Amino acid sequence: MVEGARKVKRALTPTGDEELSPEAEEVGERLGQAFVAGRFGDVHAMTTPTFQEHTGRTQFEARWRDATSDRGPFTGFEASSVGQIDLGFIPGLEGVPQSQFVAFVEIAFSSAGLAIDDKKAFVVGAVLLDHGGEIRVGALHTR
Repeated sequence: MVEGARKVKRALTPTGDEELSPEAEEVGERLGQAFVAGRFGDVHAMTTPTFQEHTGRTQFEARWRDATSDRGPFTGFEASSVGQIDLGFIPGLEGVPQSQFVAFVEIAFSSAGLAIDDKKAFVVGAVLLDHGGEIRVGALHTR
């Protein structure tokens, strides 16, 4: 996970405060809602077929349940654009054409005693891709 975070950091291109398209914002909202509700199977269903082939649903659900178990329950979230990202640096997306990139969304979660903007808040980064005209999650990371 640490190496993945380093690659993500190298891939980011600061572009200021880009707004998400309505479609990408909707996907960010659905992701946030699923995390708040603990519906990690729903999150898995939003990923690309390639992602699903490499990470089975049961494994995915267990991994994210473990990652969030001591951080929640979540009481709210906020999704925002991080800007452009170079897909060549993202583990598992090295071969995906840059033209499929839609957005890199950061979703910050609040929980009892922790506000969304607290440095200790749980944050998920999701790389959104255009997969045949549908926006799907191509990668998902936490910090």
